[in-house]
Amino acid sequence: MEEAIFYKEWLPLPKAEFNVLAMIAEQGGSFTGNYADMCRYLGVTPQNRNNTALRNAIESLIAQGFISCERHGRTNHLTVIPKATEIRLPRRWVQSVIQHDYSSEAVAFAPVLKVFIWIAHNDLSVVTNGMIAEDLNVSVSTVVSAKNVLEREYENITKRKISEKIGNDVFRNLGQELTAGAWWTEI
Repeated sequence: MEEAIFYKEWLPLPKAEFNVLAMIAEQGGSFTGNYADMCRYLGVTPQNRNNTALRNAIESLIAQGFISCERHGRTNHLTVIPKATEIRLPRRWVQSVIQHDYSSEAVAFAPVLKVFIWIAHNDLSVVTNGMIAEDLNVSVSTVVSAKNVLEREYENITKRKISEKIGNDVFRNLGQELTAGAWWTEI
């Protein structure tokens, strides 16, 4: 099974930067193309605003040591610089997450990947959506939407509410136990 390699250090990065890294990871660790190629891959129109956002994201990733870039005219050759915590995901599953239609939930592919990776590599027994959101640099509502996609559409996480009894018929919600499945449904 072909794998896409992600790194835990990518998770708190802003959306545009994570999108570039996910694109490179899905392509086997390197990507060659111009900004229009990248826009089409990410499902956005190749216009000046999107090209500028990609250029800024790439420059930021280079400055932070996440990628290297060789430029030949308008063509960029982007290569991931490995980090400490490697995470391997099935490439076909990553492709399906990137290409999936998320009209059922108001969420993009990046938070879905981030939330899955966070859940799969978390060792806390009870977590809250706020904890996940803070670690991933996204909103709580984005975490909820991403978890819904992972649970309902991919069937690769399970959630169990954890609460404690604080009185007669009174319970306090502590959070939830989240488990990432070893197998996922391909859509």
